[in-house]
Amino acid sequence: MFGFHRRSLACMFSLVSSLTFAGCTCGSGPYEGDYFDGDRPGPADYKYAEGTKGDPKVVGCADGQREGFADVTKNPRVAGCVGTWPATKSLRDKPTGKPCGDDGEKCAVPADLCATGWHVCGADGKGSDLVDHTTPKECDNAGPGRFNAAMSHSPTDEINPCPVIKKDALLPCVQSGLGSEPVCCGNDCKSGKCKDAVWKGKTKISIGTSEGCGAVASDRNPGVMCCYDGPGNPGAADAKVDEKADAKVDEKADAKVDEKADAKVDEKADAKVDEKADATKKDDAKKDDAKKDDAKKDDAKADAPK
Repeated sequence: MFGFHRRSLACMFSLVSSLTFAGCTCGSGPYEGDYFDGDRPGPADYKYAEGTKGDPKVVGCADGQREGFADVTKNPRVAGCVGTWPATKSLRDKPTGKPCGDDGEKCAVPADLCATGWHVCGADGKGSDLVDHTTPKECDNAGPGRFNAAMSHSPTDEINPCPVIKKDALLPCVQSGLGSEPVCCGNDCKSGKCKDAVWKGKTKISIGTSEGCGAVASDRNPGVMCCYDGPGNPGAADAKVDEKADAKVDEKADAKVDEKADAKVDEKADAKVDEKADATKKDDAKKDDAKKDDAKKDDAKADAPK
């Protein structure tokens, strides 16, 4: 009887174990087995709210147009950019410097979506990078889609209970497993079990443990959050540069105008001098003619018979 009971328990344990580990996505490394559909991020079939095309240095996206945080005036320091890249890539892969986007070339890495002077938000692992560039409300209202930051939302896969995340904590960029999903902004970002990574109780993620921050595919996670590198707003800095450039152009233009004006003045002055010289020559010629006439008359008188 006890033998039968032990055999039954062993069979039950084997069945439960096989069911559990068949769909397990635990751990911090890539998972070699098959995932359930629920473990994958949803398809990226969004109709993006695109912004106005402009200078990439101001817009934030390398192709010059935003797909998230579309209003540059309202969100000058953060942009949502979309593109495609081969296979899976880490959101922390270093940019190659080759611009790309859904309006341009295919990307080598996700970071190439960000324009020069911008970077993938959270690439240094600091939640403060997002805090300095946007708010929970603006993040939720970034527009249709999911725009990922370069940080997993948990420092560990032990999320029961959720880990305490201190303000200065550095978050990793894990490939897959519990807690690996990247922090994201956009209408399709969801609340996971742990919500304190950036904003306490309000941080949302791209649901799907098969694609952590370190292994995102563009067919499901094509959106990236780009943050401005410098202080203030990019438009103001560029405006100062343009203002200086315009000042130089105006200065050169004024110099040319003055040069032409001086040339005209000199030309007129020379013309007057020449005119006076000509008049003087004419007067002198008349005087010489008059003297010659007088000399002729005097000669004539001298030759006349007395």
